[in-house]
Amino acid sequence: MTDPTGATPPRDDDPNAAGQQPPAGEPYGQQPSGQQPPTGAPQEPYGQPQQPYGQQPPTGAPQQPYGQPQQPYGEPQQPYGQPYGQQPPAAQPYGGPAGYAQPSAGSAIGDGFSWAWGKFTQNAGPLIGGLAVYGAALVVLIIIFFSIIIGGTAAATDAYGNVRPGAAGAAFGAYLIFFALVLLFAAFVQAAVIRVVTEVMNTGRTSFGSFFRIDRVGTVLLAALLVGLGTGIGTALLYLPGIVFAFFAQFTLFFVIDKGLGAIDAIKASFQLAYKNFATAALLYLVVLVASSIGGSLCGIGALVTTPLAMLVSGFVFRRLHGEGVAA
Repeated sequence: MTDPTGATPPRDDDPNAAGQQPPAGEPYGQQPSGQQPPTGAPQEPYGQPQQPYGQQPPTGAPQQPYGQPQQPYGEPQQPYGQPYGQQPPAAQPYGGPAGYAQPSAGSAIGDGFSWAWGKFTQNAGPLIGGLAVYGAALVVLIIIFFSIIIGGTAAATDAYGNVRPGAAGAAFGAYLIFFALVLLFAAFVQAAVIRVVTEVMNTGRTSFGSFFRIDRVGTVLLAALLVGLGTGIGTALLYLPGIVFAFFAQFTLFFVIDKGLGAIDAIKASFQLAYKNFATAALLYLVVLVASSIGGSLCGIGALVTTPLAMLVSGFVFRRLHGEGVAA
């Protein structure tokens, strides 16, 4: 039958129909309280911007924490604490700072001789006096050794000149002890000279007492002994390996005293520096050998001049290869 009033009956799906008003506090068009969104709809975290309805994030795109800049897709991740967009600087090996042009071998040695001679003349008294004391100590050590050898030989033979049993072993043991003492003494003298050279490079001056003040004595002696043993073993085997080892290890004590490295690290650094600057290191090695030969040919007296002069040149070249200066 037709409603006499002519009104159309309300539809069940009309939210504005009578008796179906939306609950208070619910915005028009949103889900009523207590109802769940359709199955499969993405859940948005609380406090983050809503994804437009019907749009999904691209598959495989990296999720960035809220409030941080978006990392371009495919770009490498920056390490924690590194400023965004900057790469950490690469570690520089020994041999000078990045971009530093290595000097030519001739210029480095020539400048080194000029500087070394000037500093030697300014500090001739302490340099010659300190080495003279060590030279005198070496002479005393040699006298004591030969006294022991001569006395031991006399005691090892009987009245008929026959060698007593065990005397040969005792003589060989005494020789080994003397060799170890000389090697240790030579390492100490070399360390003392380089300690003085480092002081001259830093301040331009030195004193007589500086020859007897050596920092980190244990590390210095260990490094010197390792270099001496490596050179000695290589020389005893085929001779040439000993020369090669001594060449690459020529900067070891400079790394220990001037750079504060340990014994093993100093040897490695010396090998690396000599390898990267082969021409300059080879010319320096030859210069030091020639100076040592000249000093030894004058009954050892010339060594009082050639030894500190050669070490001053070595220190200058060592600093130059690192791009560092010396005291004027």
